[in-house]
Amino acid sequence: MKKIQAWIEKYLVPISNKITSNYWFSIVADAILYIVPFSMVSAIPSLWSILLKFFPELPDLSPLSQYSFGLIGLFVVFIIPYNCLVKEEKKDRSLIAGFTGIGTFMLCMNITKTDGGSLVDLGKFGAGGMFTAMFVGLIVAVIYRCLARFSFFGEDSVLPDFVKNWFDNIIAILLSLFAGYIVTFVLKVDVFTMVQFLMKPVTGFAQSLPGFITIVCLQNIFYFFGISGWVFTPVTRTITQAAIAENAAMMAAGKAATNVYSFGASRYYHIGGQGATLPVAIMMLFAKSKRYRLLGKATIIPSCFNINEPLQYGAIVNNPFMFIPTVVLSILLPAITWLCLTYGFGTIHYVNFDMNFLPNPICAFIMSGGDWRNAVIVLINLAVAAVVWYPFFKAADKDMAEKEIIKEKEKAAKKAAKLAAKQAKVTEE
Repeated sequence: MKKIQAWIEKYLVPISNKITSNYWFSIVADAILYIVPFSMVSAIPSLWSILLKFFPELPDLSPLSQYSFGLIGLFVVFIIPYNCLVKEEKKDRSLIAGFTGIGTFMLCMNITKTDGGSLVDLGKFGAGGMFTAMFVGLIVAVIYRCLARFSFFGEDSVLPDFVKNWFDNIIAILLSLFAGYIVTFVLKVDVFTMVQFLMKPVTGFAQSLPGFITIVCLQNIFYFFGISGWVFTPVTRTITQAAIAENAAMMAAGKAATNVYSFGASRYYHIGGQGATLPVAIMMLFAKSKRYRLLGKATIIPSCFNINEPLQYGAIVNNPFMFIPTVVLSILLPAITWLCLTYGFGTIHYVNFDMNFLPNPICAFIMSGGDWRNAVIVLINLAVAAVVWYPFFKAADKDMAEKEIIKEKEKAAKKAAKLAAKQAKVTEE
């Protein structure tokens, strides 16, 4: 165990730290976090759609989702260049950089002109266009960063700052739009199709059983050594958001959804939080160890709502007893989920519902469009997690209880020694 930990700390942790501290990675990561509220808003129409099944006379609230979650690609392509200029301490140019990102993104959409007007696939503005939005946003950000220090005017210019700002942004705007024009109108390349083609090996692997397991394994193992799964969010959320958007489009077209690793898939293997630690929180309530009993009381309610950082860092992280179940569950739970959903026991997620703090069976039920079997899959995985955690937790609890007894004895011995020394001193006097 110590050898594994030493190897990970020596080789993997530095790589992870290098990636997360990378200039461009941090910009994309921030952009993904900025769009979370819009994704959460779409949870309201998702809940409302269930009521519509029973009360069809109620109004349709789907436009709330369409113009929040359905526009996150547009938001991302604005935020990436904007963040870049903020990092460069050029906030006066940041808004224009963001607007340039939007303009270039739309220029690449191949909008079709008809006699009645113009046609564009609205799905390109949302999760379906996330990868392209990131690609275009980064290109615009690079152009603006290269020209961040350029100015037509000297510092002693008498022109107002906002006027100078207009002219100083012209070259970056022209280069960004011209790049989109050359690719889309001269080379006749569909940027959206090109980006999807380039990302296909990654997204395709993520939807396979080995890919699904690999992603969960990496998340859980890194978390075991203290690196939160949020490190992977810019990659995983982009894949899963695009996947659930594609699933929704398939269902709307009367086809079956096919992307198992879509948004909300974590409800089946992060039960009680990353690592499926809800059973551990329950077991702690009946632990022999005082430390674990107190930790169980403190974490049981948060764990029911998938908040387990205190439990993870208090009992799982770097605990030799917990490594094997962490790895085993990161294989078993995704495998059970993938097999059940692929072979028809349950419905693959197609409803975007970003309320991850609700109990997992509820989320699975809603995101599957109201299929009770998905809630059953969660309960099956919960039972499997409990069986896997139990012997290892019992061993850890026994070890901790013995350490506490030894510590109490040492504490009592020190107290007795101190008291004896005090009495001896009184006798001498």
